[in-house]
Amino acid sequence: MKGLSGKIVAAVIVVVVIVAAVAIIELTSKPSPTHVTTPPTNTSTTSTTTTTTSNVTLTVVTFSGESAQFIQYAGELFHQQHPNVQVQVITYPFSDYIDKELTVLTGHSSQYDIIGFTSTSAQRVSPYLLNLTNFNLSQVIAQQEDFGGVIYNVTTGQKEVIGVSYETAVYLMAYRASIFNNQTLANEFTSEYHVPFNPNDWTNWTEVLWADQFVTSHNLTQYGFLIDDHVSHGIIDAFPAVFGWYYIRDTAISNGTTGVPGFNIMFTGYIPAGMKFPVPSFNSSAGVSALETYAQLVKYDPNPSQLQVSYDNLPELFPQAAGGFLFTSQLSYLNSSVAQDTYLAPLPGGYAETGTDLLGISKYSTHPQLAEEFLQFLVSPQVQEIAFLKFGKFPVNQQAFQDLIANNSIPSYQREWLNATYHAALNAWANPPNVPPTYISLITDFNNQVFSYLTGQISNPEQALQTAAQQWSAAVQSYYSGGQA
Repeated sequence: MKGLSGKIVAAVIVVVVIVAAVAIIELTSKPSPTHVTTPPTNTSTTSTTTTTTSNVTLTVVTFSGESAQFIQYAGELFHQQHPNVQVQVITYPFSDYIDKELTVLTGHSSQYDIIGFTSTSAQRVSPYLLNLTNFNLSQVIAQQEDFGGVIYNVTTGQKEVIGVSYETAVYLMAYRASIFNNQTLANEFTSEYHVPFNPNDWTNWTEVLWADQFVTSHNLTQYGFLIDDHVSHGIIDAFPAVFGWYYIRDTAISNGTTGVPGFNIMFTGYIPAGMKFPVPSFNSSAGVSALETYAQLVKYDPNPSQLQVSYDNLPELFPQAAGGFLFTSQLSYLNSSVAQDTYLAPLPGGYAETGTDLLGISKYSTHPQLAEEFLQFLVSPQVQEIAFLKFGKFPVNQQAFQDLIANNSIPSYQREWLNATYHAALNAWANPPNVPPTYISLITDFNNQVFSYLTGQISNPEQALQTAAQQWSAAVQSYYSGGQA
């Protein structure tokens, strides 16, 4: 959920490579969008194209950061194909952009045409977004789109496409190649723990803890594998990543599924008899095991009572660690020498978590067809390749992924990133909920309880999880019964 805490603008990885089929774009710097004179061609996959002779401005509102810069860049390319159309991107800090958007949307204003949001805030803005029933999503990775772009009516079971995922962000494991590709260290680790030293081969979270113990006891790094423990948001990303391993193996809570759509793995994979909704799943023996494991992982990080690992500071701490659990969107914040030494693996057992960002079209836009054409342009293969090459954003378009992976002009470590991210994205299901109360109360309720356990304020993991589960059940019941908790 990438990048779901406050995002800051940071340095991005820059690559020198040929990307357009009809033009050469030099990538030794990141110039102003106005410097691009030859946009990608034949990128629109919509069945019709709007022709306008009057000047039109499409206004996009979203949170500040690299994603917004990519959208504005794509807007300049779109303008070159549609000279009468300007794309203007307005940004606000992540901490309050949703409130800024809702102030305008609840007033039924046409000020914004395209609305940015994340998976966990999707249903806060969904009442004000068009259902994009005819949007061509054939090349968009479904697991990215489904987590936030598609919402489900919990009473009718009907689904609506309210937004389009425009980049891939998955939560997986990054590791330092110079450590884990060292054969001497590998032999010693395997001799001691009887498991492979390659993170791609780890099958459970115990092996991660062994690696943490090994690298720190041998003074190879100060920290083990970093994991987000930030109370404002990060815990709701990190815990499901750990919990997923336990959830899918406990059929009493999962029912052999990856959760009811929208409720996902933090709720049961079925609706209990006599109930209208699934119930929290983490107040179970599987949840307790996951929380205890999470707490053990945190012990190889900075003490959260003194310094919490967050989306923003994890890249800064990464050089002092053996690796980290992170969203792929954070890779662009690593300095170049560390980035080249960083490889990717799925979460232990071979799965991942999604966390992508999305764009929807306001019901009150006076240019909905043009807005839809721009979104189709944004997820076209050529523009998606630019997202990675110039902004460090992993594409959501499958063809773009395949073309980039096959491009030998890209450094090998980045092609390794692309390949690992693509396959992780296809098996990303360990997601937090994105039902309406999520952003309003569920995140805060859960994070506060878990953080209290991580910092020793609560000594019993079961107590922390039971309290959070009771709060979640009350919030869901209140919301769907009309209380709008």
